[in-house]
Amino acid sequence: MRNKVRSIYKNREEFIVIGLTGKTGSGCSTVADILKNGYKEYNPVDCNLTDIQSRKAEIIKKFASKNFIDDDKKFKIIKPSTILIMLFLFDNKIIIEKITSLFESLDKKEENLKKEIIELKEIKKIAEILNKDVEVFKEFFKFIDLIDIENSKNQEDDILKEIKKVKELYERKLKLESKEDLEKEIKTILGTKNNIKLKKYRLDFKEYKTIDENSTDKKMIKDKIDLKRAIFNDFIKKYSKINSKRFIKLYTRSNEKIQKLREEKKLSTKDLQLIGDLVREYVDIYQLPNYCNYLIKAYRNESKNKSCYIAIDSLKNPFEIVFFKERYSAYYTFSIHSKDETIEKRLKDLGYNSQEIEGIHKKEQNVDEKDKQKGSLDSSKDFNSQNITECIQRSDIYIDNNQDKKDTLYRQIFRYLSLIVHPGLITPSKDELIMQIALNAKFNSGCISRQVGAVVLNKHGSVKSIGWNEVPEGQLSCLLRSHSELLNNSTLNFYSKYEKSDFKSKDSFKYIFSTTKQPQYKESDKLGLNDSFCFKSIQNEIDGQKNQVYTRSLHAEENAFLQASKYGNSEIIGGQLFTTASPCFLCAKKAYQLGIKRVVYIEAYPDISNEQVFEIGSHDIEVVHFRGATGLAYQKLYEPIFSYKDELKALNKKEKRV
Repeated sequence: MRNKVRSIYKNREEFIVIGLTGKTGSGCSTVADILKNGYKEYNPVDCNLTDIQSRKAEIIKKFASKNFIDDDKKFKIIKPSTILIMLFLFDNKIIIEKITSLFESLDKKEENLKKEIIELKEIKKIAEILNKDVEVFKEFFKFIDLIDIENSKNQEDDILKEIKKVKELYERKLKLESKEDLEKEIKTILGTKNNIKLKKYRLDFKEYKTIDENSTDKKMIKDKIDLKRAIFNDFIKKYSKINSKRFIKLYTRSNEKIQKLREEKKLSTKDLQLIGDLVREYVDIYQLPNYCNYLIKAYRNESKNKSCYIAIDSLKNPFEIVFFKERYSAYYTFSIHSKDETIEKRLKDLGYNSQEIEGIHKKEQNVDEKDKQKGSLDSSKDFNSQNITECIQRSDIYIDNNQDKKDTLYRQIFRYLSLIVHPGLITPSKDELIMQIALNAKFNSGCISRQVGAVVLNKHGSVKSIGWNEVPEGQLSCLLRSHSELLNNSTLNFYSKYEKSDFKSKDSFKYIFSTTKQPQYKESDKLGLNDSFCFKSIQNEIDGQKNQVYTRSLHAEENAFLQASKYGNSEIIGGQLFTTASPCFLCAKKAYQLGIKRVVYIEAYPDISNEQVFEIGSHDIEVVHFRGATGLAYQKLYEPIFSYKDELKALNKKEKRV
């Protein structure tokens, strides 16, 4: 019996992948170091042992001290920043694409041209730091270095001339490149020279041929570039599998080099952010997670019959989190949170100034100059860029790192590691239970922009109301309404009197995505998607301004407050508000007026509501970033595989001798 119980848990104990995310300076690398070094003795409690949470902490420590002490329970750390640099070094696609982008910026706005020149100067600097072979671009980069950015518009003719020259040079080199040249390049990149036999990898070189030097067929050149990348990717995939130990060594060498350059301040966070964006845009949005995945499989292959624990430090793009969630049931995203003032102090202690810190955080939160927080997918930038806000929303487990105390971090980390390998070891905290209700509530929202859920408790901790961002009762949410239905003179009360008259006749509504007259929802119609539309966005375009007053939905917190008052007998003075996104300015004022004493949130709303509304007056309101597990992780961690009573019985019952 006891062997059967152990074998059931063995699958969970053998393999774990954790992705870390959070703002630069929040403590992802600190958590990674704890995972890398494994279990160490720590103080499990910071208050009286009679407290329920302290009792749970003692149980977790007992379990962790027995189950995370072996070397194979220490995490292997994968640095995406190192993978990104490896991808940059592997070929010249990024440089070629940036030169093309420079060409396309000519005759356009001066700011576009300046941006391209600045980024090319940065790429040249990074290539020199990394000793990347850019011989074919040598003269072009010399020219770029000499460009006066402020006077760049007057140098367009010279820029065009240099672009043509370098493209001809690159294309000529590519045309003459043979199968043998590519084999040599692969060996050089790997640092293996001639001691690797490529035949066993069965790479498809037969189509990789030289092209007539005088050929002007652009398609042939493009096809050869794509083929070169396909062959190299195929090789890396097979190399990581067949020679997993060598592949790990290749990564380790690269990582040591990159970390040394970062310690020497030669390679900055800003440099890595730029390379990350360029890899996602010009190579593939999933290229980074794919290469991380090759490394995960290599580590797993080398672990043989032992446990294999992997931590990725850290993920900054939400689609990379989606990639791992869809591939591994044993994958969890840990979001590391620290207050802005704490982060700023840490980064300043590391030598960053205020301007550098602001630039890093602005970039990783995908904050645009024209709007405070871009959460929409308006351009390729929104797919390719870092977006910590969205990463936090997609996380499974939230870790607090405000106190800079290892014991506090150990308590949280080993709580969730223990629950991953042994679900149901303890029960959820009260905060986790309530936030899970708020998270489930948000999926009722029919808003097509974002979903938010909220729960209001009274002063005794009893749930008094639940809300989500939604239109008033009796109206139809935007998700269920139809652009074509309104355009075709619908008389249904799903649409307002205003929408049926002036609104639908406006070009901003008729041509919602394009000024051309083809069907506006042509591509989504092919996929069978409903042609929903956002009233607020269209009305703001009609008015030529950005006005939040036109939103059709009540905010989640507002809805929860109104539910409490609508049905009466719901005193919430001295109560708590749990919300998946911190209250906006208006909802914060309502919470203050209603006497809410504690606000718990996951995603920080990008405004001054906390400082301006909560930190003033005679009411003492505690605003807390959520700490715990949510979503599917909540169920996976707290749902026992079988009852604890039966498990104890099966483990301790003496086996009858036959």
